[in-house]
Amino acid sequence: MLMTNTALRDETTSPETMPVRVKDPTVPTNPWTPPHGEEEARRYLSAVREWASVDWNEVYDDLDTILHGEEEISHHAAGPSGGAPLPNYNNDALTQRFLMALKLLVARALRDKADEKHPDIAALIRQARTLRAEVLAGDAGQTIGLVRKLARLTLDLAELLEEAGIVRGLVEC
Repeated sequence: MLMTNTALRDETTSPETMPVRVKDPTVPTNPWTPPHGEEEARRYLSAVREWASVDWNEVYDDLDTILHGEEEISHHAAGPSGGAPLPNYNNDALTQRFLMALKLLVARALRDKADEKHPDIAALIRQARTLRAEVLAGDAGQTIGLVRKLARLTLDLAELLEEAGIVRGLVEC
């Protein structure tokens, strides 16, 4: 059975009759159901609303502070600690900033399949996952050591991704 429907293409043309296919009752159709319940959808929406992007300038300032114990060193000069005492800083805030930076860097690397192309990046991704589990299970006495590990890993992964051409200046993440 073929039905027709009248449609207008634009205001200047006259109505044109177009065929419309009638639903075949022998073809089963399933109504759409959402993949998650209402509560889970609300949780996702809440997480999206609370999400804040990473301020990479702040991350690099933190790298300088953690890796050098100083405030005014270029991030390109960041390297092994010079033995200077660490200033009084908020470990939780730094930890969260480094975790978010690592999460974005790992996601970017995986999106571009950098782990398949570059074994060094794959190794850093594995380290990031292991270190994240350590931080989440964290011991308050190990906080400074974990923050330093997060800082070193963040810097190493950012540099390798930049060398591989996956990120430029970290603004893209």
